[in-house]
Amino acid sequence: MKKFWSSFVQAPEPGFETTYPTERVFRGFCFFWFVWWSVLPFVALGNDYIDILENIVWGRHFQFGYDKNPYLGAWIVNAFYELTCGGVWINYVLSQVFVIAGFWAVWRLALRMVSAPAALVAVLALAAINFYGIKATELCDDVMELGLWPLAIYFFYLALTENHRWRDWLLTGLFAGLALMTKYYAVVLFLPMLLVLVTTAKGLAAWRRVPFYAAGVLALAISLPNLWWLVGNDMVAVDYALTRASLTDGVSFNWVDHVYQPWRAFNRALGVAGIPLIFLALLLFPRDRIPRTGDTIDRFNRIFLIWFVAGPFGVTLLFALVTGGSINYSWVVPCFPLLPLLTVFLMRPRLNPLRIRLFVGAMVTMGIVFDVIFVVRSVYQQPYLKRGCDYENYPGRELAQRVTEAWHEQQTGRLPFVIGNREAACNVAVYSPDRPEAYFSADLRFSQWIDEADIRRDGAVLLWMGKAENKPKFLTRFTAPDYRMSNVVTVKLSRTTPAWFRRLIGREPKLYTASYCFLLPETAAAK
Repeated sequence: MKKFWSSFVQAPEPGFETTYPTERVFRGFCFFWFVWWSVLPFVALGNDYIDILENIVWGRHFQFGYDKNPYLGAWIVNAFYELTCGGVWINYVLSQVFVIAGFWAVWRLALRMVSAPAALVAVLALAAINFYGIKATELCDDVMELGLWPLAIYFFYLALTENHRWRDWLLTGLFAGLALMTKYYAVVLFLPMLLVLVTTAKGLAAWRRVPFYAAGVLALAISLPNLWWLVGNDMVAVDYALTRASLTDGVSFNWVDHVYQPWRAFNRALGVAGIPLIFLALLLFPRDRIPRTGDTIDRFNRIFLIWFVAGPFGVTLLFALVTGGSINYSWVVPCFPLLPLLTVFLMRPRLNPLRIRLFVGAMVTMGIVFDVIFVVRSVYQQPYLKRGCDYENYPGRELAQRVTEAWHEQQTGRLPFVIGNREAACNVAVYSPDRPEAYFSADLRFSQWIDEADIRRDGAVLLWMGKAENKPKFLTRFTAPDYRMSNVVTVKLSRTTPAWFRRLIGREPKLYTASYCFLLPETAAAK
């Protein structure tokens, strides 16, 4: 033990920072992470995530916005879905493309602030944040931001420190605009940018440079079509955000909400972002005793990191404190890419080969833990034990097949429309070979591409969860004599879980009950 401790705390040999194969370890880590988390969803999931299906449905209609989000996510997901001839699998690969892009940006930024071994540790520590593992199996707006935010931050740093080059400023504007057009929450990223611009000499110098304004124009050009769309659609996405924040009735006047909501958001984030800090603490002592130079770039790096680590999450907590609104857990997914880097930058751990190997081992162990949690939860806990049915265990393929076959038994021609809640409509719209149009909750605000005259003429399927008597209120207006209705059919389908696990365990998962009926077309008679 004494020998181990001596090796653990000893100073590295001269030249260690340049001779240790940090680049090779980083590339190997990224390759492993990319392959592993791209393949794992195929093994563990029985149905695809609702955000993937929703983006496919949205992306079928070329719009500059949708009822929840801006346009970029829907365009990307649907484009690759079509390019792969209906391959939903590509989205699991794309998820990891965004994750690795974020790793790369943090790596390149870290190399400009700390030694190569310390930069490696700053990136590897992100593996202990489950946002980069379990959460990142789903290609949604939050996962896309894991790549877009660090890219915008990295090129913003280059623009300020590399003589305000046109390339760096334009890339900053590009990724900032794309981040905002992926999710409106990206607006909190602009606060630390502004703070850097007004509190540092390098930032103040940007106001006198033309490329800085060109970056702003580019970001604005990317975002303006969505603003135009929002105005033309009654700011529907704003209503959605207020609903998610529990602020549909305005700012809460209950002081408990103003205290509890930010505390709840902080507590949940700490449970995620605090894990890598625990592992980093193992490296912090002994620290490198070489004093910092105190030069201008060192002070700028410290201010830069502090603003970008504290700014986005801080303004989120301030929002909850002021309004009493609820902070959704997924909103803060992209807030912490620089947290390990700031920790390493401030604490200056003494790194040697043994300590790096131990840290790599710890991160691999955390990765295995996350893998086991993800697989067990997906193949057993959710389909067999959980009371409610999760999106990735929804029997989407089987239900879509049942409904489509039933339609063809009664009608000629393809199934044109599916009307139901988001879960049911998206699954049938994507998995049915007829690719019907989805009419979310029978509300034109949510499905701007729908013309109800077409539904009356061509017919549709009404679909809901539970028995016939559980028909939701938004479907009750589709009744006789205004519409010709078929009888209601109730089906019980097994929740989905991979076939290999069903064979292994020897029994079927819990059942899911759904009901449906058809609106019969005006121009066709039932068989």
